[in-house]
Amino acid sequence: MLEITFEDIKAFSKEYHANPINKIIENTITTNGLENTCLDRDIVRENQAVFNIELPNTKRYDQKDSWKCWIYAGFNMIQYNMAQNLDMDLMDFELSSNYIAFFDKLEKANLTYENIINLSIENTTLEYIKQEQLLKNCVTEAGFYEWFASIVKKYGIVPNSYMPNPKEGEDGAKITLLFREKVKKDVIYLLEEKKQGKSENELRELTKTYAKQNYMFLSKILGEPPRTFDLEYKDKNGKYISQKQITPINFRDQYLTLNLDDFVSITNIPIYNKEYNKFYRLKYFGNVYKKSYRQFLNLPIEDLKRCAIQQLKDNIPVYSNVDIQNKYIYEKQGILDTRIYNYENIFNIHSLDKKEGLDFSEINLSHSMVITGANIVGDHIQRWKVEDSYGEGPDEKPNGYYTMNDNYFDQYVLDIIVDKKYLTEEQRELLNQQPIEYDIGEEES
Repeated sequence: MLEITFEDIKAFSKEYHANPINKIIENTITTNGLENTCLDRDIVRENQAVFNIELPNTKRYDQKDSWKCWIYAGFNMIQYNMAQNLDMDLMDFELSSNYIAFFDKLEKANLTYENIINLSIENTTLEYIKQEQLLKNCVTEAGFYEWFASIVKKYGIVPNSYMPNPKEGEDGAKITLLFREKVKKDVIYLLEEKKQGKSENELRELTKTYAKQNYMFLSKILGEPPRTFDLEYKDKNGKYISQKQITPINFRDQYLTLNLDDFVSITNIPIYNKEYNKFYRLKYFGNVYKKSYRQFLNLPIEDLKRCAIQQLKDNIPVYSNVDIQNKYIYEKQGILDTRIYNYENIFNIHSLDKKEGLDFSEINLSHSMVITGANIVGDHIQRWKVEDSYGEGPDEKPNGYYTMNDNYFDQYVLDIIVDKKYLTEEQRELLNQQPIEYDIGEEES
């Protein structure tokens, strides 16, 4: 075994002090901090928050510690369409994340039960369940566009004022821990009944009881979802509008004219176990049973950019899944750029490329945001406007938006949601193929 010895440390120190610049850098960083020392002001000036393709600004959501970025990204994708159909000022329009989160948890629990019921008897062992990670993230707060769309399609949607966030809706940790433990205890009982030879119908009757318990549990913490509400608002001209006893599904059908089924996930994940121009599906992971598959077409990065620009030109925001790398964010001015800090010259290190970062789990799908603009000069995309869901503040990104340089898109945008009409005919044909299934242990994130 090769050990680091004190003689080695002595030699390292001698070489460190042989270059006086090292001590200057040390004193500067320890006094002023890493960000202030490494910041490249030329890159800051280059990333002006000016865009020649740009959708209107919306009212800022603030997800706090709720882990619901995927829901807010869904809202930011559809609310421009809904506000137009309501003839409502976009800055006054806000949808209920609590409503979506309630039914998402209810459905994730039900999917967990179904996954257990559908196991063969030989696969009911703890070893198999742990290997397939059936329970690890069974009722996680996290999610994808497909899960957002599945809840909206099944349960509809409501304005925020009819089911606002309660206290526990702003911090997902405690409710997730409590609810996950309850669901896993249900699974233990369910496995015992299955091993005793109960039929699928008998097991599903048992899960119906669990679903009732889950509804009551969630209602006590998040509030019971409205089945009807009286829609009241003022339009852009100040005219009072009222519609009595509307259901969440009626509200969706009347005012959301985007067809959520037209939108598909296209990814750029050049990882060792995923190929381009292949259609993939994640096993066991979703919310609404058989209607919320996490599935995607893996494509080169230029295809993602082409589709994103076409969708923006049609005034539709682009839902995106991104790895937010704090080491490349200048939060004060909301800039995302892989050159924003001069790490390579100061520390003599080299960054991983995208494939290397994915292969070695340094790049992960960590956050959902919405692209609402771009700046293009000639055929070259310079930067993108990105709408976040962490509010705004004097020391944070201006107005809740990031300016994302195109180099950051290349490296850290992993997934976008686009209308499939923007794909080529050959790419649309790939969506009709049987997807290649893989388990969560092989996930790109």
